[in-house]
Amino acid sequence: MVFALEKKPTKPFNMKKILFCIFCLLAGVLAISNIQAQSLKNLEDNNGFKKYKLGSKLVLGLGVKYKDAEGADKIVIDYTKDMIGDIPVKTIELYYLKDTLAKIIVQVSPEYYEKLIAACKSSFGQPTKDVSNNEKVKFDSTASLNYYKDNYIWKATRLRMEYFYQYPKISSGAYGTRSLYLTYILNDYGQRLQRFQRGVNSAKNF
Repeated sequence: MVFALEKKPTKPFNMKKILFCIFCLLAGVLAISNIQAQSLKNLEDNNGFKKYKLGSKLVLGLGVKYKDAEGADKIVIDYTKDMIGDIPVKTIELYYLKDTLAKIIVQVSPEYYEKLIAACKSSFGQPTKDVSNNEKVKFDSTASLNYYKDNYIWKATRLRMEYFYQYPKISSGAYGTRSLYLTYILNDYGQRLQRFQRGVNSAKNF
């Protein structure tokens, strides 16, 4: 006896569903990109930290000016009531090249490292670059043997902000110190510094 197998009809290839899924995926990617772009625009619009704006000229009365190791003029503001949300600021370091503010370092007490990174991501989105070296990433032979670092960068068109938290691999002993700060810096700071150094170290000095 021969049994005839009934062949079930195959469903037609639904191109509309596939195109709809592709459209939804692209729309999601575009939405995420727009959110990131707007977050970085907020960083660009801030143009520094609080009243200290990158590209502004040196104002007399901020503090004592002295040279840092690279030759930039540096002013340290030790006493400040500035806050990042509810996070108190310890000190503010201002770096000037030819009397133009080109870099700002905002020092924060290390105990606020979790709140500070959360505040950064909430305000400016996910970082555009992660250069951390900690227990979560692959060992880097060029990194410090005694310290980990959480290091994230938000890079906009003209400037970037960097979150830096350094902490010891072993919490006790000589390497038990921690540091936490934000850096606001012009993207062309390196080129500006080189031009400034060439102007200082001229053949006329010999």
